[in-house]
Amino acid sequence: MKPLYYLLLFISSFVWGQDFIIGKVLDEQGIELPYVNIGLVGKNIGTVSDEKGIFDLEMDTQNHLQDTLRFSMIGFGSKAFTVAEFLKRKEIEVVLEPSATALEEVVLTTERTDFKTKVLGNNTTSKLIVAAFTTNRLGNEMGFVVRGRKRPMILKKFNISIAENDYGPIRFRVNFYNVENELPKENILKEPIYLNTDVTSGLVSLDLTPYEIVMDEDFFISIEWIEDLGPGTLYFSGGFFGSPLIAREVSQGKWTKIGSASVGMNVEVRY
Repeated sequence: MKPLYYLLLFISSFVWGQDFIIGKVLDEQGIELPYVNIGLVGKNIGTVSDEKGIFDLEMDTQNHLQDTLRFSMIGFGSKAFTVAEFLKRKEIEVVLEPSATALEEVVLTTERTDFKTKVLGNNTTSKLIVAAFTTNRLGNEMGFVVRGRKRPMILKKFNISIAENDYGPIRFRVNFYNVENELPKENILKEPIYLNTDVTSGLVSLDLTPYEIVMDEDFFISIEWIEDLGPGTLYFSGGFFGSPLIAREVSQGKWTKIGSASVGMNVEVRY
């Protein structure tokens, strides 16, 4: 039996034009910042800087002069310009400063000793029903809301089922967001988390214990496409039941609920 393929569909507002916005993202010491999220806020026009901090973003600039172009990275304060302001800049380098305020930590203060391990999310490992990123556009991101029956939740492991991968070694960024109105709001991490794998088909796991993440509320977990690997095939185990999928096409884009589609990803917690 052949696998049943489905893609995560978006209605894209992207307009191909002749204009490129190019540049480089650095920190205060002039060190290149890789994998910075760059894009028009709320639009499906965005990208991610490469390992040397370099980015290029194609758009019809005349139609987006007053839209906000935002640069953001975990651990750094974001920086924003209107497209018109950015085009008037004499330099193409963008400098991000370390975050001035730390996110509030959830401190585990409980006398409970009967913690149980629970897997939350979608357990499918199907090779017959599969799903994929919409495109290989950088910043493409998808995930689901994790709802805990008991709290606090100690995050132990993230799992995702790959049905087919012919890229070879690939790297994703794993993101955690708080939730507002059933959609992701702000990234709650203090440092980036990456998942590296060369698995061609099978379950991929990421140990979360070194990051000491404790959640006291529902949260959103996602994987993000951050490297341009050229043509290739990458499918995840999929299904039509389970925790509904939420995705966005590019960095800074608009989050969209994807009907009843689900992807084989889950998180192991203790509570």
